[in-house]
Amino acid sequence: MQKLILSLFALAIAFTVNAQTNVKTIGIKTSAVCEMCKDRLEKDLTFEKGVKSVNLDLETKVLNIAYIDGKTNPDQLRKRVTLVGYNADNLPRDPKAYEKLDPCCKDGGMTTPKKSGTH
Repeated sequence: MQKLILSLFALAIAFTVNAQTNVKTIGIKTSAVCEMCKDRLEKDLTFEKGVKSVNLDLETKVLNIAYIDGKTNPDQLRKRVTLVGYNADNLPRDPKAYEKLDPCCKDGGMTTPKKSGTH
């Protein structure tokens, strides 16, 4: 019985080490503009199968994702970003998802209009 338990334990450790060696990273250029975009993308992509971590750098608009190769891939991750409503590298955002975004998350949403009429 002890040999069986030790064998299962060794197998579990080997599987964990193997899974960790298959972790890859990708940076996806997005059209995100604000903290709400960051929260939305990071939360949504966290639920994608195989994703280990997600972080959006708002300054560069690059979504950095660590994922398990074999459970997902760069094309699936880019597609998921578009389905949230954002461009993903050269893939255009899904128009229906984009329409559901808050006004500040849309093109020009974070810019302030120029004041007119006063000199």
